[in-house]
Amino acid sequence: MPARPSVSLCMIARNEERFIADCLASVRGVVDEAIVVDTGSTDRTIEICRDAGARVLHSAWVDDFAEVRNVGVEAASGSHVLVLDADERLAPNMGANLIDAASNPELLLGCLPLYNASEMGATAEEVMSGAKRLGELIFVPRLFRNEPEMRFERRVHETLTRGFNALQARGEGTSIAVGAALIHYGDVPSHRQGLAKDDRNERLLRRALEDDPSDGEVAGYLVVELIKRKLHDEARAVGERYFPPFLERNRNRPPGHLPENMVRIGYALGLIQAEQGAYDAAIHTVVSSKEHTPEGHPNLDYVEAIARIGRGELDVAERLLRRNLDVHGRAFAQPVLPAVTNELARLKLAGIWILRGRPEDALAILPPAEGQWRFAVDLVRAEAELLRGDPARAMGHLARYADTPGVGPDWYVLTQLALEALGKETEGLMEEALRAKDGTWLERRRDPRRALGASAT
Repeated sequence: MPARPSVSLCMIARNEERFIADCLASVRGVVDEAIVVDTGSTDRTIEICRDAGARVLHSAWVDDFAEVRNVGVEAASGSHVLVLDADERLAPNMGANLIDAASNPELLLGCLPLYNASEMGATAEEVMSGAKRLGELIFVPRLFRNEPEMRFERRVHETLTRGFNALQARGEGTSIAVGAALIHYGDVPSHRQGLAKDDRNERLLRRALEDDPSDGEVAGYLVVELIKRKLHDEARAVGERYFPPFLERNRNRPPGHLPENMVRIGYALGLIQAEQGAYDAAIHTVVSSKEHTPEGHPNLDYVEAIARIGRGELDVAERLLRRNLDVHGRAFAQPVLPAVTNELARLKLAGIWILRGRPEDALAILPPAEGQWRFAVDLVRAEAELLRGDPARAMGHLARYADTPGVGPDWYVLTQLALEALGKETEGLMEEALRAKDGTWLERRRDPRRALGASAT
């Protein structure tokens, strides 16, 4: 009978007294040793770790997560290594699943499902059920065989890719999904505010790209950070600079090596290109990314659909969006953008039916008008009523936002069209549309400049 695998927990920490005791407690009786590499804590982190039986090592922080993680891995004596962050927990009753996975001789790298909590006090059951969860679950590579080649690289968003690819290409194991859930509390909005992690990550991402300009995974992270900061022109410039060498690197990867992740840079760059009207470039970006994404990904399909709509290829866009609806609830290795397999896909499909002049079909595909989607859904409902020749009902959907600040140009355009159809005064509305800040729901079919041209004729 094969010997039970031994598992070493390896963590890095600094000033994590709020979280680390619960993290260590969640793996008690599961791991055979716990190693915490401290990078300069000034709170009770070190004391808490030692009280919990963890071995504490010390390493100076040198702006390099991989280097510090490897200090712990080098010290690990187990046959397998489990990597956790202090703000994560192994969900209850998951230890046996983790040990079973480590017992599989084919496991070289294990990917564990990770659920993001929306509240600090949420239980694992509440998070996993979706009642108190942010977004969909994702799979993260956290359990691996303790081989000399399996060492982290990259100063931020550290990776085991090179070692894993070398070993699996030699037939020494593969990547396996592990049924041992992790609960992550670090993205709870009330906790994350003020941590300045985004500033730190952007700085490290720029340095990582200096280290390796062909690392498109890092470039993808940076493009996303720049989009979050609304630096869209810089995001596009960064993406277009680093996407081609990354694509070439994937196309020329050694035999037997799995492709590196092109989902993030593909959807982020493609989205900026599509939003700026560069539809051909967006389609090239997304389709090229799909070539190296064997399981496909709804983020890429959604962005391609936007670009296809921009080119008037409505049938292709509809197929892509319906494919997204078909995979709603399915877990992917790379995070799925919020709502692209449900509400956002339905809103875009409704827009396609508007463009086809079929308002009844648009209304039928819309998601419920509630919560964060209410404004977007009401805009499409107003469009549909205008198409049906009922401007009064269209105004009923629009009027509830008359006193809402920052509604964006869409609302002004549709309100002008509805009032004109009712024979009402519209002076100044289109000028307001042109001055309004572009909102998330700006659709090119509602462009105020187009509407001005329509009004003039």
